Amino acid sequence: MTVETDQANERRCNPQGYAGRFERRPEYLFGTLVDQVIDASCIKQRPVKDLHVIEIADVFTGPDEVFIGFGKPNAYLVCPDPEGGYQKFYGKSLRRAPSIIQPTRGIVQSGILIRLKGLPCEAIPRIQAAMVKHHGKKFWTCVNAIMTILHDAGFTSGKKSLTSRYMPFRQLGNLLRDGICYEGKAVKFEVIRTTPANMERFSFQIKMAEYLTMCRHAQRQSTALQWVSDRVTDFKRGFARNILGRKPKKKTVYQAAPALPDGVDYLDDISISLSRASKAGVILRMLWGAHTLFQASQKRVDIEQYLPGILPPFPQKNPSLLTRIKKRILISPPVVWLIRQILAPAFASVGPKSEQEIYDMLVTHSDEQPMKYNIVMTSKTITIASTSVAVKVIDWLLSKHVIVSGYSHDDRFAGEVWKDVDGVIHLNPNSGTFQPSQEQLIKAGQFMKAIFPHVRFVVEDIEGKFRQEIQLAVA
Repeated sequence: MTVETDQANERRCNPQGYAGRFERRPEYLFGTLVDQVIDASCIKQRPVKDLHVIEIADVFTGPDEVFIGFGKPNAYLVCPDPEGGYQKFYGKSLRRAPSIIQPTRGIVQSGILIRLKGLPCEAIPRIQAAMVKHHGKKFWTCVNAIMTILHDAGFTSGKKSLTSRYMPFRQLGNLLRDGICYEGKAVKFEVIRTTPANMERFSFQIKMAEYLTMCRHAQRQSTALQWVSDRVTDFKRGFARNILGRKPKKKTVYQAAPALPDGVDYLDDISISLSRASKAGVILRMLWGAHTLFQASQKRVDIEQYLPGILPPFPQKNPSLLTRIKKRILISPPVVWLIRQILAPAFASVGPKSEQEIYDMLVTHSDEQPMKYNIVMTSKTITIASTSVAVKVIDWLLSKHVIVSGYSHDDRFAGEVWKDVDGVIHLNPNSGTFQPSQEQLIKAGQFMKAIFPHVRFVVEDIEGKFRQEIQLAVA
């Protein structure tokens, strides 16, 4: 073995990392909590026929990665090639054509990537050998093709043989639930999402693509079917825009805020939980989006020192007709209780997190990509809900402050919070239900700054007449 080969193998045993700044946050996959999803949706996607592709170099810094890609519904396996680039193995469904090894030319289909980390140095040559062995063979599905490669290279997942795995949707869930092993030892892996759709929504799109596989193949052979498909697409877009109130997708590039600095002794003392939807809620989320509640609790800072008073809902002395309708019908306690039973009957913990990790969980807000959250503070928790998920009317209802708080009778502050492209966290008192004062807004900002001392906080009123950056109080 030459010195150059030794050096190449050493590099491949120690992947260099990510090419850009990506935020990380937990997401759900049909009731299963994925503790950390790397959001690489900020990278550019390019349409090629009915697919979207990305540059591998926009995700990873070097040619030393091994990853499984799940598109809609195509799946593929990528590993380094002997020439220093990347090669992929994929098969055609329904045994339509032989599977092939193909140079990626630096481009792969966008979707969900499972990045295998810390593989032994012999793992990549074994994957390459398995690819050569099965090159030219026919498989029933693309997933069965790549799982056969991994099986022959020494990988396992769960009790069922990888050679008996066929469907992309199911196998993605299996890998996340059962993990991946190489020669009996667990392999570390990371989940990367390069598509703007969250894990749950994109996986649902994979499932629908599976169901329509036969129709898609027939459509490609028939001009009439293609015409019908185009008309159905036009109807769906019109229905989403005019009936559901969904806005047309803007061709903008998502920009992540800069990271908090490394090398800081951040405290890991903030417990994070995510709402877990009911079975009915999981199904409904396919229509209205994943309205997940993020909840934080900590004991380091006492809220009583900042916000000792409780905010009553609907404090107006002479409420308007609309306010009375909302209070007594639309978001009355029984209605809120029912919505919470579907949306958030329970919470799942992702464990204690640091200030740096929680900062990364907030999606960056910009004028091109709005991402504000409604926030409610109580004596025990801080809970946020996104106000921009999928359907405008549903977003407005399911992110209401009383939905977030559940009429807790312990609400200390309610408003909006967001992270701008410079990494500044903004807080305002925009809550028609609780209507906090300017003094309570400032105190809420001081409370948040005490919990997250390394983050910049700015409080501002709704009209833009008042704005103040919060400074850390000196003990």
